[in-house]
Amino acid sequence: MAPGEAHSSSRRPIGITGGIGEGKSTVLEMLRSMGFVTESADRLARAVFDTPEVNTELASIARVAPPIAPEVLRQAIGESDSVRRAVNAVTHPRIVEAIRKSGAQFIEVPLLYETCLQDLFSEVWVVTCGPREQRRRLRSRYADPATVSNLIATQIPTSVKVLFADRIIRTNAPPDSVRRLLSESVAQLHPGELRVQ
Repeated sequence: MAPGEAHSSSRRPIGITGGIGEGKSTVLEMLRSMGFVTESADRLARAVFDTPEVNTELASIARVAPPIAPEVLRQAIGESDSVRRAVNAVTHPRIVEAIRKSGAQFIEVPLLYETCLQDLFSEVWVVTCGPREQRRRLRSRYADPATVSNLIATQIPTSVKVLFADRIIRTNAPPDSVRRLLSESVAQLHPGELRVQ
């Protein structure tokens, strides 16, 4: 796959996933700097949320006046499983469609396995730095150990995700080493791997 090569609707992107704080965004930025077209599912989800029609529907689900703020919706989701399911029913199909239409070659999807989106991608690359380094990074970001543990607990353990990975990208190494690993991984791809089977 060549950098910047626009892939048609018959091609699927490569999914980038992994645990919180393990370097997914760093890897995506490295790929972008190498000339590849990249996207983030979080950014696509925010765009879906900001769509007036969707925002109004979400406000109705949460029983507040539109527009609804993200933090208000998060609180409503946390307080009710039925609200969470209703919100997912509204947003999930639209996010999936946005991923399909993005035209990106690599897409970062933090909850790729949790939301069963594997079939949208030709390959899934799992980014990991190991549990000890992950906790160290999160402790530097969040002072409270309980917050760190809660964040990690909300996701499938990376040790499980790597079992299903097409490729594992380890980020507990110097940036030059990570970049070299990415270059080698890209070089091993065959054009057919990005086509819908």
